[in-house]
Amino acid sequence: MNDGFWSTVGRVQQGGPVAPIDIEDGRNAPGLEAMESLVNSIAMYVLVGGLAAVVIGIGIAVVGPRLGFQHARGVGIGGVVGGVFLGAVVGLASIMVNFMYSVFSG
Repeated sequence: MNDGFWSTVGRVQQGGPVAPIDIEDGRNAPGLEAMESLVNSIAMYVLVGGLAAVVIGIGIAVVGPRLGFQHARGVGIGGVVGGVFLGAVVGLASIMVNFMYSVFSG
């Protein structure tokens, strides 16, 4: 039978014109420390914002109804939940990136 197209379907080619990426070779890449510092700074600002949302949300939920504002308790609880969610997203981001890298790196 002909060993054309159908004989190559399902085969995995080994190698190729481009060498596989080795992440450890790039640890000394120019600008990497600045990029890490930028990402860490953004994460810290998001965490501080989440903390502020929790504290302000608790204040709104407690003081708002006493001052006569309608739906203040719901708005305050929304702020608390939003702040906790921000903290969870920032905390899980590093874990998920490292986990997905380890899963797909082979």
